[in-house]
Amino acid sequence: MLKYIKWFWRYYRHHKRALATLLTFSLLSSAFLVIQPILLRNIFDLLESGETTTTSLPYIDNWIKSLGGESIGMYALLLIAFAAGWLVVYIILVGHRAYMNIRLEMEFRQTVFDDITGKGPDFFNKFSTGDLITRLTDDVAEKLSWFACSGIFRFYEALTLIAFSLIMMVSIHPVLTLWTAVPLPILIVIYMKSSAVLDRRFDFLQKKISEVNDAMEACFSGIRVIKAYTREKDQRKRFADVAENRRKAEISAVRAHTIIESLWMYVWQFGIVIILLAGGYYVINGSLTIGEFVAFDSYVLFLIYPMFDVGNFLVKGLRAAVSIKRLIELEEHPPMVTEEEGSKPLTDSPLGRVAFENVSFRFPGMDRDILHDLDFEVEPGRRVALVGRVGSGKSWAARLIPKLVNPTAGRIVLDGVDLRKYDIGDLRRHIGYVPQEPILFSESIENNIRFHREGITDETLEWAVDISQLSDDLNGFPEGMQTKIGVRGMSISGGQKQRLALARALAAKPKILILDDCTSALDADTEAELWDRLHEVMPDLTCFIITHRPATLEKADEVIVLDDGRIVEQGTHIDLILQEGLYCKLYHRIMLQEAVGEV
Repeated sequence: MLKYIKWFWRYYRHHKRALATLLTFSLLSSAFLVIQPILLRNIFDLLESGETTTTSLPYIDNWIKSLGGESIGMYALLLIAFAAGWLVVYIILVGHRAYMNIRLEMEFRQTVFDDITGKGPDFFNKFSTGDLITRLTDDVAEKLSWFACSGIFRFYEALTLIAFSLIMMVSIHPVLTLWTAVPLPILIVIYMKSSAVLDRRFDFLQKKISEVNDAMEACFSGIRVIKAYTREKDQRKRFADVAENRRKAEISAVRAHTIIESLWMYVWQFGIVIILLAGGYYVINGSLTIGEFVAFDSYVLFLIYPMFDVGNFLVKGLRAAVSIKRLIELEEHPPMVTEEEGSKPLTDSPLGRVAFENVSFRFPGMDRDILHDLDFEVEPGRRVALVGRVGSGKSWAARLIPKLVNPTAGRIVLDGVDLRKYDIGDLRRHIGYVPQEPILFSESIENNIRFHREGITDETLEWAVDISQLSDDLNGFPEGMQTKIGVRGMSISGGQKQRLALARALAAKPKILILDDCTSALDADTEAELWDRLHEVMPDLTCFIITHRPATLEKADEVIVLDDGRIVEQGTHIDLILQEGLYCKLYHRIMLQEAVGEV
């Protein structure tokens, strides 16, 4: 419970004025309500006997009398005034609750989203896209939004009204007040028995909602493959299955929720019947006046909706606790890369000298290293090709340079300084990275290249498009640079995707460029022209290339051959061919594959 309170306080501490308003107006709302039955009591007593009775709280009676004397007309006017005052207070209170519901929902989602964007690859291996979407939408909007403010402060308002009403009830007739406690043991048993059941069913439901979102995301992302293999029917069946499982989970959760909520209300209403019978008996034997009974009955009626809010708080609180637990689970997953204290800003453009010093890397949760003791140095302006079999660690070595992950042993040095000492944002501004699979967004070509970065002028944009060999393709697009390319660039070819991703990397004019097998969809002539232009306009660019193109390997200044995460060969293309080792075998295999492909 304390963990959940601390979680909420992280957000409420930024809204202290709204918090003070909610606390104050909730009290005022209860106070305006609790005075009205006393006015009713006085009206009925005056009608019955011509004089009013007093409670065991005479200062309240005296205060009411001081407002306008003792007459039915004056009490009626005061009743209208307090009712109108309560209405004004309640409108302000409900307005603030509605505003905070929406405000907190936005802050929950934004905070979690910001935190997720700082996580490493291990996080996205553990949590699927559909599951993350469920937590950011259904968990936040459906389960937390209302409870975060309205649920909590309706409960607080209910407690104040219950407390005020019980005080007044005791002042009118203490023995009759004891009868109101009859339902409490039953209600406590209901809550104790139901809490574990609801927790399990709500948690199960959220998992089934995640499965539905996973199925939709996988289907829509792979729609081309699904259609190519005519698996639409299978996808429809798969979606029907997960949707049916969600339906059953929804029904199970709603059934339990409804039964428990109904029991809570019926038990409490049974208690009201007991109060009416006992109160009637006290009126008949003369220990309670008609006015006191009317007032007491009003207070009992005041307890109905507050007790409903208490029950709703307990049930919805269990549901919200499940969602908070799911959000905390995301927060508590440690990022693979964090900003170190005293990090050094990289304000000047680096030279681009990169050195791996006995670097090893192990993916979290694995029992073996992916990279073992990599040790090499690359001078500024050099083109280095990383080569090896599938799974040899080439891509992970490349990801270490922009600090997408950190080495688990050794260090990587840029211009003599450990990368971990640099500010992450400053470092990455000087590095262009193009992954194996071009990641594009459903925006225009221009927005995909600019990528919301400041300082990229129109001239720089055209320059990057020209260098990446994308200029000729733009003439074929209906709206040129403003053409929308669809989800993940579905409307353009594989080669165009690679060139667009390359243009994005070049637009920042980096000092270090990392190309992870990102030119595989380009024809040999286009790739050759790309390298010629790139070397011409950026001669000082340090370039790391993961490729299987013979022409590219031949132009590299140095080739580093990896096998099972270790450097097994290193040198120029000619030197390695003459060694007739692993590189020579890989190179001749690639040449053979290209020759067969041309035939």
